[in-house]
Amino acid sequence: MLRSDGMKWHLLTDDIPHTLAELRSLLLTTRQITDEATFFAPRHPTDITLAEVGIDQEQMDLAIKRIDQARKSKEEMLVFGDYDADGISSTAILWQTLYALGCNVKPFIPHREKHGYGLSNRALDEILAKKKPALIVTVDNGIVAHEPAKRLQAAGVDVIITDHHLPEATLPHALAIIHSTKLCGATVAWMFARELAAALGEKVGGKSASVNSALDLGGLATIADQVPLQGANRSFAYHGVRAIRMTKRVGLIELMKLAELTQNSITVTDVNYGLAPRINAMGRLEHGLEALRLLCTSKLETAQRLASTLADTNVRRQDLTSEMVEQARQEADSWKDEHLIIVSADNYHDGVIGLIAGRLMEEYYKPAIVISVTGDIAKASARSIPGVNIVELIREVKSDLLEVGGHPMAAGFGFESKKLQVVKSRLLALAKARIDAAKLEPKIDVEAVLPFELINEELADFLTQFEPFGQGNRMPIFGLRQARVLDAFTMGRDHTHLKLVISSSEAQGRVKPIYTVGWRMGHLAQKLKAGMLIDIAGAVEINEYKGRRNVQLLIKDVVLAEN
Repeated sequence: MLRSDGMKWHLLTDDIPHTLAELRSLLLTTRQITDEATFFAPRHPTDITLAEVGIDQEQMDLAIKRIDQARKSKEEMLVFGDYDADGISSTAILWQTLYALGCNVKPFIPHREKHGYGLSNRALDEILAKKKPALIVTVDNGIVAHEPAKRLQAAGVDVIITDHHLPEATLPHALAIIHSTKLCGATVAWMFARELAAALGEKVGGKSASVNSALDLGGLATIADQVPLQGANRSFAYHGVRAIRMTKRVGLIELMKLAELTQNSITVTDVNYGLAPRINAMGRLEHGLEALRLLCTSKLETAQRLASTLADTNVRRQDLTSEMVEQARQEADSWKDEHLIIVSADNYHDGVIGLIAGRLMEEYYKPAIVISVTGDIAKASARSIPGVNIVELIREVKSDLLEVGGHPMAAGFGFESKKLQVVKSRLLALAKARIDAAKLEPKIDVEAVLPFELINEELADFLTQFEPFGQGNRMPIFGLRQARVLDAFTMGRDHTHLKLVISSSEAQGRVKPIYTVGWRMGHLAQKLKAGMLIDIAGAVEINEYKGRRNVQLLIKDVVLAEN
């Protein structure tokens, strides 16, 4: 049967707005927005100071001085990135800036299976076996790479670390560390590129006097990395989306075409579900270097070929993820009384364990850890719920781990396979002790219950002024009570998704039917019968497809209505 309990709706106000003016006032209040001018017109990233985002000016000056020295003497430099959308964007931003400044610089994207994550010894084995660079600059990684940094120091290679991940109590040895937890990796790299361009641009004829052309990648990465969209991050996302709409970057343009996205009206949702997954897919299943080439190429034919490769790889990633999520679900009984989901298998692909963890977290509303056990080393990826700092929880068992890093909401770690049961037992015990059971009750913040008459294109267009939405500026979720089901059917390649047509039970005939879509809710189609009354919560948005523009409700929760 259809769930009759559903999620707990946390209504942010009992008031029911009847006009857009009333709704605007309500949203400003529930979001505690006091500076309307800055919120609705965020400053351009060029105006954001280093101090505002916690980047140390002295460290920046040291890094610029070393880059200038390397530029003048034509020393070989390496930009060492990461294989996800943030790391690939970071690499593209800094590498293209340094190249424009006349530096002898190459990019390096580690291969997930061959090198592992970040500035690893396996990656350094390959780098140092070739022509040894004089300088390595990390982007989106390195802040916990203590041993590799020591190794480079011993080998006579200078290191500049740029990163945004949570540091440990001590920092790695490096010539300079440009670090901020207030940004994503790519925008830390963008700030570095901005300062380099300002300091050194004139020395090369002003060729790199501006890095505004890289704002498209800064915006893409900010959205893809799910950082809180407040303060500087809101500025990067806001102006970054506008930069994507105007970008001349042929790789992004071709990728948007394959994803059937309209460039001049692209949204945060389009980036999250259309662009980022295709870029991430290469690092998950193949080599992220191909995604970097896509972002950096100026050749149309190359862009078309690479965009097609990314799209095909993403389809394989989707199939693999679905298969492994289904496998993980078979263990659901084992974690029903736990405060943390942990699943492990020797056939879980390293490239999708984070996605599996995310799906399990969403479905069961518990922090989730998925472990791939291959050979002597086990690799794990974790995703969390609001209020549970997963990386800090994992660091409490650091004595049994080889490495750990990440954010409060997402983390990765590795350990010796023989310690699997020890690590699982310790983490489950910690979760029971540290995670309040009340935090594990599925809940959803609902801004307000709306009258059906207010659900229209005018409302959807009005809501765009509050974009970009993401962590720290949630997409508004609204409730509809006593909705009558008119039709329900599935959509998608595997009938995975739900299409639902509803209307007001009280104002039938006076308001248009409302079309809704529920991603990965296709299993509900047979349970939702015509005439049934439901309560539904969702986000109001515009669906643009092949030139047609319609309002739709993106379903977040659907339950039987109370009589």
